[in-house]
Amino acid sequence: MPSVVVKQIRAWQVPQNLPSRPTELVPGATVRLAIEFDGHGYCFFATEIDGDYTLSEWHPSLKAAEQSAAERFGPRSRDWETMGMQ
Repeated sequence: MPSVVVKQIRAWQVPQNLPSRPTELVPGATVRLAIEFDGHGYCFFATEIDGDYTLSEWHPSLKAAEQSAAERFGPRSRDWETMGMQ
């Protein structure tokens, strides 16, 4: 089964005061965030739009993927654009 994008944020500016922001990102960096379903779990991806930073990690649930994104980059549930199946 090919991966299906479940949720995404096309351009998210990482809050400057976020305590768990990845150290590789400068404060205020803009990233694209996506959560994909791979048939077994959820892959969370973060890619810096004008830079080299990338992150990918697998989670057993959509909730866990969203929680990881919130802790590292700051988006809340209402910030995501729902794309496909959940």
